[in-house]
Amino acid sequence: MKLKEIHPNVKFRLVMQFFGGLVSMAVMPFLAIYFAGKLGATITGIVLVVVILSGIAGGFLGGSLSDKLGRKKIMVYGELGLLVSYVFITLCNSPWFDLPYVTAFLFIFNMFFGGLFSPAAQAMIIDVTDSASRKTVFTISYWLANLANAIGGVVGAFLFKDYLFQLFIGVTSITFMSLLVTILFISESYSPQDSHEDVPPVSIRYSSVLKDKLFMYFIVGGILILTLEQSLTNYIGIRFERDIPQQTGSVFGLSFELDGTRLLGFLRTENTLLVVALSALVLLVFRKWKDRTTLLTGLIVFTICFSAFAVTNNILFLFILMFFGTVGELMYVPIKQAMIGDLAPENGRSTYMAFYSLTGYGAMIIASLLIVVGEWLSPVYMGGLLLLIGLGGSLCYGILTARMSGAASKEVILKTEEM
Repeated sequence: MKLKEIHPNVKFRLVMQFFGGLVSMAVMPFLAIYFAGKLGATITGIVLVVVILSGIAGGFLGGSLSDKLGRKKIMVYGELGLLVSYVFITLCNSPWFDLPYVTAFLFIFNMFFGGLFSPAAQAMIIDVTDSASRKTVFTISYWLANLANAIGGVVGAFLFKDYLFQLFIGVTSITFMSLLVTILFISESYSPQDSHEDVPPVSIRYSSVLKDKLFMYFIVGGILILTLEQSLTNYIGIRFERDIPQQTGSVFGLSFELDGTRLLGFLRTENTLLVVALSALVLLVFRKWKDRTTLLTGLIVFTICFSAFAVTNNILFLFILMFFGTVGELMYVPIKQAMIGDLAPENGRSTYMAFYSLTGYGAMIIASLLIVVGEWLSPVYMGGLLLLIGLGGSLCYGILTARMSGAASKEVILKTEEM
């Protein structure tokens, strides 16, 4: 698929997604530090939990309303809410005001509208793409997201502490620009009154998602694989800090000190740089493979490499594992993301995307529990447990893709018989 063939909605959304990701990474990773310094650790923990719950609530409401009212309208409402919240957050952290409690409330408001916006925006991309083009679109999206994460993280690290007011001015400006782009250049991709299917009530839509066995395989598999990924910054990160002693190394004559925390930072940087550098190459190399083969191979490679992080302390081997693990990640992620377009029905795409957003939250919970489990099990057993989790996720996708292939084959046979 050529870039000029991509729908204009997708082109504009990819650009604004990059800037939105940059904004998010420049702010969100530093909120815990900000609130802890202003409000104390206990209140900070409560605030962050409420912020997450607000995002979940916004996602479910946005998914429901988008399937009922259309994508663009909900996207505009969501971005308008984000803009208003950022305007007041900027004022609350200006040379004239220092209002951390009000800022906390505004971020709850902000996360709600971010959740409202997300399912509609994701469903809109699915609306205007087909199965053949989605892998390309989601590869570009994944590449831009990682580039935004890298740049946004650096921007936030330099500006959040000493130039917070200026940072929020920039964030507000980008949010305003994104709202204008949505209003002026994004066209409506789904009108419920034009759909061939009636849109059922909210309770029926969400209960029907839970009864969709194929989609549940997708969700459970996603949670298990994301758990493995998030364990890198949870159990594995803690193990690195505990088991890898501080040591001095040198590269090209430059000496540096390395401990477990810094090693984790270097590994994450390696992952981000490899995603940015190799996304297009991996897509090109495996373009002749069947999607199912590429997906499952990537998942298994990713699983083996990331579970091995729990076992080895050899620094060179850890960097080699991250290289091959990232290649596996690049093999499976675009295909996995594109699959949801085939699983979600036309009149329920935003509802399905709202459910899909829960995979991240579910993985966060399990990855946090693995920290407790890691206190009782040795690294070898934890590596085995992580391997089983990853293989369980791979099995879910294996069953899912087999059933999807079987359903597609039956549909072709029926169409042939009708002819």
